[in-house]
Amino acid sequence: MQMKLSLLSALLIAATTAQANTVHDAFTDVAGSLSFDGWNQLNRNRVGGALTEAQLVAGTVANVAGSGDAVLTRVSGNHYPAGAGLYGSGSVLTLADATLTANVGQIVFQGIVNHFDVAPFSLTLNYNGGSQALAATSSSSVLTGGAADYYTYSWDVSGLGALGSYTLTLGAGFSQVLAFQVDQIAAAPVPEPSSYALMAGGLGLVGWLARRRKTRTA
Repeated sequence: MQMKLSLLSALLIAATTAQANTVHDAFTDVAGSLSFDGWNQLNRNRVGGALTEAQLVAGTVANVAGSGDAVLTRVSGNHYPAGAGLYGSGSVLTLADATLTANVGQIVFQGIVNHFDVAPFSLTLNYNGGSQALAATSSSSVLTGGAADYYTYSWDVSGLGALGSYTLTLGAGFSQVLAFQVDQIAAAPVPEPSSYALMAGGLGLVGWLARRRKTRTA
């Protein structure tokens, strides 16, 4: 029985860690993810049904198993599904989700965008139907010389109040876009009032002991 439980646990762990690889093998599983949306094989030969330019303009939902209902849309420009990915220049793409999970504290974006221009692409966050155009709190990249350039951006949204929706707006120059993933990360738990009281009491005790020691040595 114990052996069966161990095997089941191993399978569950394997299934969890394999999540991001179904989007792109360069992507990572994000700790604390409440929900994710993934678009892989952004090309005309996509497995499970070809992606067309008309679908991209109308909005194409996340196609990776386990994804939510976020939508990728080409708002302007000429990126189109070519043989390997979305190919073109001067485009604005949006990734939008109108049904966020409760208690979201961070939005994390991962993308494979092979840029052939000198300037990198732009990426900003709007929320609750607004046009805030927030820059990422942090970002990083792993450049491969245009083979599978990996970018990750994250936004700390814990101080923005309740989030009902988000839109990521990506401005792309001459480039090839292969895959996207967006994760909604759980907010850090807020300490209960009783926890603050305990902390205050502990600090008070430390202060009292320090004063007592000072008085004894005087």
